[in-house]
Amino acid sequence: MMGAPFALSVISDGRPAPGDRNYQRRFEELLEEARVADRLGFRGFWTCEQHYAADDGHLGAQFAALAGLATSTSRLRLMTNTLLLPLYQWRQVVEQAVVVDLLSGGRLEIGVAGGGNERDFDMFGVDFHRRGELMERGIPFIRQGLVAGELADGPGGTLLPMTPRPVQERVPILVGGLSPPAVDRAVRLGDGHLAYDYERFEENLPKFWDSQLRPAMDRHGRSLADFRFTATAPFWVSEDPERDWEILYKPAYAFHMGQYLKRYRFRTAQDGQQYVPPGVATDFRREDVLVDTPENIAHRLLATWRKAPWHEFSFFCRLPGIPHERTLEHLEFVAHRLVPLLTAG
Repeated sequence: MMGAPFALSVISDGRPAPGDRNYQRRFEELLEEARVADRLGFRGFWTCEQHYAADDGHLGAQFAALAGLATSTSRLRLMTNTLLLPLYQWRQVVEQAVVVDLLSGGRLEIGVAGGGNERDFDMFGVDFHRRGELMERGIPFIRQGLVAGELADGPGGTLLPMTPRPVQERVPILVGGLSPPAVDRAVRLGDGHLAYDYERFEENLPKFWDSQLRPAMDRHGRSLADFRFTATAPFWVSEDPERDWEILYKPAYAFHMGQYLKRYRFRTAQDGQQYVPPGVATDFRREDVLVDTPENIAHRLLATWRKAPWHEFSFFCRLPGIPHERTLEHLEFVAHRLVPLLTAG
């Protein structure tokens, strides 16, 4: 992606088509999708996780998946987006992260978040209301293990060695979450922030940048020179976007959003107002998501990036229901048709 003003990466949750239970084939396809993305020059390949009511084959074990991707690719940056850190034993996070970094030759990035589904916490036996506290303690803990090679988890908090060591001197840790406390935590403790929006991306990302992320960076003396800003949104580039939206992308997107809504119990924010994450509408319209021609996508992305200058934009490699072969064709199309327009713009 040389010459483009921002990097392009892909993200996958590993889900097959609705009703498909051939999980082995889906993971074989996942490896091929990563190899193609690697060859085409995308910056990274990201994974994500779900646990409660994951009856659709959604990926749950991200480090295991990234270890497989590490041995199937040669240059892609590999990232969890996001690992729900409060649910895990932190030494095990460090140990597994080191293995992926070693297998990949130093290509791992770790994205973490506090999580928003209370039932996930019930499953793992973790108090949902402690997730902020656990993030505050967990991020420095895994940073210490990855950088210093020792962890304060011995008797009475004494230091114990952490080996083997990763290839990278500093494995990047990016932090997700859209609430003000989560954004502030990302800027204080992380190497970057993982923003997302599932609908009206062009409207919501600039608002998020202006009202939350940029003020937090100013508050803590961070800048885009030392803090990585990433953005994720639905995205499909086509010569005939109206056709692809109706027969291909809209059904897959509706299933994706339906599963999202099914799993999440939306909480009440501290100010007493109901907090509803982006992308919860059910009357899906093409104009609200990035499904368009290469020329229009380039224009829309660049116009939004000028208002919210992210370093990296990621899109779902394959929503459930989009065939594997169409996914590979789409990756080729993005690399050969869209990227030159971004570079020229």
